[in-house]
Amino acid sequence: MLLTCDNCQTIFRIDDSAISATGQHVRCSVCEHVWHVAAPATDTELAHKNILTDTFKTLRIPAFLLIALMVISTVLFAFRGPLTASYPQLITTYQLLGLQIEPDLELLQVIDLNAAYNVNVLRIRGNLINNASLPAHASALQVVVSAADGKVLAQENIMPESKFLNAGEKTPFFVQVELANAEDARIVVTPISGKITTPLP
Repeated sequence: MLLTCDNCQTIFRIDDSAISATGQHVRCSVCEHVWHVAAPATDTELAHKNILTDTFKTLRIPAFLLIALMVISTVLFAFRGPLTASYPQLITTYQLLGLQIEPDLELLQVIDLNAAYNVNVLRIRGNLINNASLPAHASALQVVVSAADGKVLAQENIMPESKFLNAGEKTPFFVQVELANAEDARIVVTPISGKITTPLP
């Protein structure tokens, strides 16, 4: 084996058998520096080391592929809403995998709500907006018309004009309800959840 003095960098060649199994201190014949030398590895230790090295090399690529697959799966699961909103043809694939697609109601907001009442017909219109920075599924909307005392006069679920919304995009909705004496009616339009089961046109 070769030994290099830590102090003067002189290299010495010595027989492995000269070093005890527990290692020992040696002295440099050039500069008198003393340092500890570990015992040389045995054939068994070298064989084990080679086996570990070979095993690592063999498993390196499968391990990398497994980690990559896990990362991709996590992304596909976590972002399935924006992905299927951008590429509706993926909805069927997610269905086959048993993963449910629903609108994210936290991203959606009803704005520009307006109502006009004329000759017993209440016309309600407004917009549904996607407040997220990614595409989203539009949700169904629940329209509730109540009297001043809180009594529900009419309730209906409708869909806005578009099924998918890009980031910051809005889509209009409209419904008309036949009601008598609804001049002072209170109108609430709320996005509601619902499983998307088939690709939408």
